Amino acid sequence: LIFVLLSHYFLDLFPHKEYTIKTIRAGQWSKSLPDFLKVFLDIILGLAAVFFIAGLSPLILAASFVTLIPDGLTLLYCIFPANKLLEKHLKIHWAINNICGNKKIPAFWGIASQITVVAVAIYFLL
Repeated sequence: LIFVLLSHYFLDLFPHKEYTIKTIRAGQWSKSLPDFLKVFLDIILGLAAVFFIAGLSPLILAASFVTLIPDGLTLLYCIFPANKLLEKHLKIHWAINNICGNKKIPAFWGIASQITVVAVAIYFLL
């Protein structure tokens, strides 16, 4: 499972689109419901896709949750910005996301890299 966790950071090196959660980051709780819904819908759809493809194996279930930990910690930092441990993780996570510098690449290459990652993941799941 440690490799699953590390794979999240590795895959963050590749160009991909991040959706905004500005209201959560700003602590605007009265306006944050749409951003929380985006996050939870993303999680639910991702888990549904994994289970549809790979089934309900306990190992797949554990791996699916472990791979969400880095983004979960980032979300927790947005909710609890005074937490120094979460802040350190956020800095590391952002540094990894930005290793490739400016990820503004043509849409074709961004989509192609994501399709490749998904295809490889499906191959390993099956």
